[in-house]
Amino acid sequence: MIERHTLKNGLRVMEQRQKNTFACSVLVMVKTGSRNETEQIHGISHFLEHMSFKGTKKRPSFQVITREVDSLGALHNAFTGKEYTGYYLKADNEHFEQSLDILSDIAFHSKLEEAEISKEKGTIIEEINMYEDDPSTLVYLLFDTLLYKNQLVAQDALGRKESVQAMSHDAMSAYRNRYYKSDNVIVSCVGNLPQNYLKLINKYFGDIEVGGEKYLPAKENEMYERRVILREKDTEQSHIALGIESFDIYHKERYAADILSVILGGNASSRLMTEIREKRGLAYFVASMVDRGSDNGAFLVKADLNLKGTEEGIKIILNEMQKMKQEITEEDLKRAKDYIKGSLALSEENSLVVSEKNALEDILGAKALSLSERIKKYEAVNLSDVEKMAREILIPSKMKLAIIGPFKTPEKFAKILES
Repeated sequence: MIERHTLKNGLRVMEQRQKNTFACSVLVMVKTGSRNETEQIHGISHFLEHMSFKGTKKRPSFQVITREVDSLGALHNAFTGKEYTGYYLKADNEHFEQSLDILSDIAFHSKLEEAEISKEKGTIIEEINMYEDDPSTLVYLLFDTLLYKNQLVAQDALGRKESVQAMSHDAMSAYRNRYYKSDNVIVSCVGNLPQNYLKLINKYFGDIEVGGEKYLPAKENEMYERRVILREKDTEQSHIALGIESFDIYHKERYAADILSVILGGNASSRLMTEIREKRGLAYFVASMVDRGSDNGAFLVKADLNLKGTEEGIKIILNEMQKMKQEITEEDLKRAKDYIKGSLALSEENSLVVSEKNALEDILGAKALSLSERIKKYEAVNLSDVEKMAREILIPSKMKLAIIGPFKTPEKFAKILES
């Protein structure tokens, strides 16, 4: 059961108890990310996340912070998305108060010293280089640049090297002061919590400044009308992301879309794994997936294909998508539901995964559901719901493709989409 509370300053608290565990996960999620970044400060949300570990007045250096966390035997990290930034710590429940102390300190009180900012620029630029050298991951970022009409949603969280180099204390301090306010923050706690957990959260987060800013107005994406983007690269495989802009996190039929994705390419017995990998050996990895935000979403297939079989692989994926409109059986539906139910049940064993799921759905405006509530939503989906979903989103004329590989021009791939 998920319980919700609101502190006097407007900060929201989510709590889900797990009694048969020694662990407790605390996640602080802030409703801001790369969609709140203009060109001049592109990457600032991610940079600010990095700087949270560089020292506060109370914990003056990276070494002090990490040694304290390590002394707890805890897991800690942070992440940045398009619409949110998260900071988490998972530790023995005896250290719950200390976890709150650490997270509130690093998330809201980093010193943002110019000397540390200067050093971290090099680290982040190397992170950008790492992604550039990893085509299997880079293709997702390329795909987003085509997919979303709002350019701010289309841009990645890493930023550009030029904008990263231009980052300063003043810019980051102003950004934090604007978005890191109580209305934009959720503290999500999952595990074996102490009885006075809410009092302790108020102790460490009750003084967060009141207020909160909405997302920046949409900006037109000049790439939106394109259907194919190619990054020529000398690789041993072609890396593709093929899909379409889809529903946001509020959509009432999102559960049907999840089931559709599982049947198409969501597990080892899916259609795409069978046709692409098992029957033809064209890929080691192929999968379909769904992504959703507050006003955006995607339904896509990712595959790392044999170079000579790239065109064949794309055609098979497109063909299997169209089969989803009329060739799904009741048995397919049952297997997909069973897979989802089992996966959800296993995820409940990890308090960190649950804390992130709860906070993410609430911060984006869609109320997070308990395990039993989610299962009921999936059980209510029938075969006609899934077929209707396939007809509504798997539209050939709207498909877009990002591809990385040793190819000179994108024209032959564009023709496949148009055929």
